[in-house]
Amino acid sequence: MRATKSKLMTLWVVTLLAMPFVLIPNASAWTAGDEAAVFGHTFEEEYWTNDSILIEGDGANASLTASYVHVDEFSSFLIAFNNMNATVGDNITRTILPYQLFGMHFKTPQNREVFIGAIFAFLLAHNETFGGNNLPDVGNDPAWYVVPQASSTIWPEYIPSVEPIPATKLSDTHYRFGMRYTNLTCRIVDANTAFGFWATLIIPVMSAVISELVIQYDITIDDTGQVHAETLYTIGQVKELRVGLTDYSPTDIIIESMEISAVHYLSVFTSQYTVETETGVELDPPTSITPLDEDLTIKVGNNDERAFDIGLGRQYALINETTEPWTTVSAQETALNTLLAARLSDLFLVAWQAPVSAWLFAHMAYGLSAQLRSVYATVGDMVENVASGAAFHNSQWWYAVTFPEWNSLRVEQDPVYVAYTNLNAEPAGGGGVFALILIVGVVGVIWVMVRRRR
Repeated sequence: MRATKSKLMTLWVVTLLAMPFVLIPNASAWTAGDEAAVFGHTFEEEYWTNDSILIEGDGANASLTASYVHVDEFSSFLIAFNNMNATVGDNITRTILPYQLFGMHFKTPQNREVFIGAIFAFLLAHNETFGGNNLPDVGNDPAWYVVPQASSTIWPEYIPSVEPIPATKLSDTHYRFGMRYTNLTCRIVDANTAFGFWATLIIPVMSAVISELVIQYDITIDDTGQVHAETLYTIGQVKELRVGLTDYSPTDIIIESMEISAVHYLSVFTSQYTVETETGVELDPPTSITPLDEDLTIKVGNNDERAFDIGLGRQYALINETTEPWTTVSAQETALNTLLAARLSDLFLVAWQAPVSAWLFAHMAYGLSAQLRSVYATVGDMVENVASGAAFHNSQWWYAVTFPEWNSLRVEQDPVYVAYTNLNAEPAGGGGVFALILIVGVVGVIWVMVRRRR
């Protein structure tokens, strides 16, 4: 065999899309405990991580990490890709895909079963030249997608790597797990015109190295039974930047008026829902940029029961990684929040995520939910409904957190989510109503309000 190559997977990941889903473990029927055949653990265990779940096929194999925490009727989980090895002729190509699906499972006070999941969509940089609102007015402000690149050979000294952070019980009521990706070589893709998008997607006009991307989930249960699931979302400093064949200092290109945003989007999985502001104003999917100054509330069912809130994390820190030790340039900057209208280029960049996310989420949800197992005879039946679109469809809701002060430095910031459960409620009469929600995007902080049954 020839030397193994190490690559960073692109967002359009042709190799992944070509891999048949039948290669992934798929039980024909599922009863409680059968998840051990896939994960090496059961959902009744308090916490665990398996960082070597193998998927094998003809000419390709992949490794996944799964982490899990279970407290009473609340559970949270993480499914992430470690790497994938593909053999073509005498070549072995090793790819790293910075993909992870974080989820939570609980019931609302009215006994609706809710799943919440979160997946990173993309980063978006823009030059603030229009409107003076410090928001990415794509189409007016010059803007660029920051996406993982097909090859890490531009800067061979930066070798991409992935490190699972295993589930750990830090105290009786404190858990933590996550993933760390380092030395991410990214392609900068034009978001301004269709021609520019396709040209820079195919030709490496501009590339950059981001030192790391870390998403770590910290789950704490306080004395009242309230559960805080907090996620630290970190974008590392830009270490290298190339335009054409010329290398530049990042600060030569990333000027003071440039800002970076973390963008995510909502999708719905067998659920009726509405989106409102915290003052009760119902919102329609945006057709243009819509600044937010209130928390958003997601309500489910035909009686609009409050299921969870999306809070607006306002503060972030800027850190300089080039000093020893690192220097906090600013400990308290203010992030801005906005709803975005989805563009065709946005949809293309995340198109590969939908089938992968829905497939993985369907398997996890089927194993966790007795109600789902009563609806679908097998997990395969549920997957078919997901694949056909009968149980899963994309949403028009896109949400961004923008960091007006950036200067290519390290960014650490957290949005907020609040979920409402039935763990302190009296048992509701009648059968449960199923409402399964999948939020796909960048996650910062998740606050899950849970109270134990007495």
